[in-house]
Amino acid sequence: MNHEATAQQISGKTAPGLTCNLSGIPPQEKARYERLVESLRHAIQKRRELTDGYAFLIDTQQIDTRQLVEWVELERKCCPFFGFEVRWDGQDNAVWLDLTGPEGVKDFIIEEFGC
Repeated sequence: MNHEATAQQISGKTAPGLTCNLSGIPPQEKARYERLVESLRHAIQKRRELTDGYAFLIDTQQIDTRQLVEWVELERKCCPFFGFEVRWDGQDNAVWLDLTGPEGVKDFIIEEFGC
């Protein structure tokens, strides 16, 4: 089985330069990663478009910040082309996750997170 795939192969969209290493997450961490991905999908409350990606408002009742950082650490192993930023809004303590990357990353993000 080929454990590398381009984002184009995963999403069916053209995304040159985006390569996911599907074997980057060790087998013993895959189940945890999948649970975190599911929690993150449910935690996205709002999406804002950025020049090179998206910012997501995160419901920390669905995924707490420790789990969010854990997801980032795992996601970096399979999708190193992503830029990540977890930030807290000083006004209302809202937690935002910024996902950025090279050209084509926006289509990949939408396909991956279904939002």
